Amino acid sequence: MKKDYYWLITTISFIACIFLFTILAHAGGKIYEPQDPKYGTKKPYTLQQKEHRGINDSKKKYTTCRLMKRLKSRVTKRQACIYRGGNKTYTLMYEDTCPAQYKCEYNPWSKEPSIDDIIDSLNSIKKGNK
Repeated sequence: MKKDYYWLITTISFIACIFLFTILAHAGGKIYEPQDPKYGTKKPYTLQQKEHRGINDSKKKYTTCRLMKRLKSRVTKRQACIYRGGNKTYTLMYEDTCPAQYKCEYNPWSKEPSIDDIIDSLNSIKKGNK
């Protein structure tokens, strides 16, 4: 009786090992690349393929920045607008009127502009530089 179980367990273990080996051997997938140039060469990726693969980082990413704070200069009547976008993207603009939102360059985890520095720079702007 023990011989039958030993044979059965050995056979099932052997089949399981072969099955797992074939799965692990081909898990990464294969891309055909000929070694000999007479059979063709590998074509370079297109710009869209590079973008999807994360190879092409030269394209800038944008996010929607919404108005967070507005500070107005008493002298020039210009406004300093602080905007906040995705992942704490902060931007600063000096305008006569501040739009409620705009597309800004994505810069995650940037530092929030200091209000004291903004007030000092607004007061230092002369009236002639509108």
